[in-house]
Amino acid sequence: MPKLRNPKPKPKEFRLRLSPELMAIIDDARGEKSVNRQINDWLWSKAQGDSADRIADALRPALASLTDDELELFTANTVAAIEILARGRKRAVRE
Repeated sequence: MPKLRNPKPKPKEFRLRLSPELMAIIDDARGEKSVNRQINDWLWSKAQGDSADRIADALRPALASLTDDELELFTANTVAAIEILARGRKRAVRE
């Protein structure tokens, strides 16, 4: 009788040192997920990429050329524009 394969990959053991601030961010983002699951999800999303990653990668060179004040203003305006788009989409879906 053939041996059944375990669907889970064999774990790689290592020690991970995180600052308390970074651990707080992970705890806040993970919700009910384990830390291991959250880290794996983030690593897979970086490895596979998505539209947001492509946009961020395209913006990095331009953002690097901005002064701190310009970057702060650009970030605030961009976040505001995205929030407006998201609200508009929610209204369109409800109608």
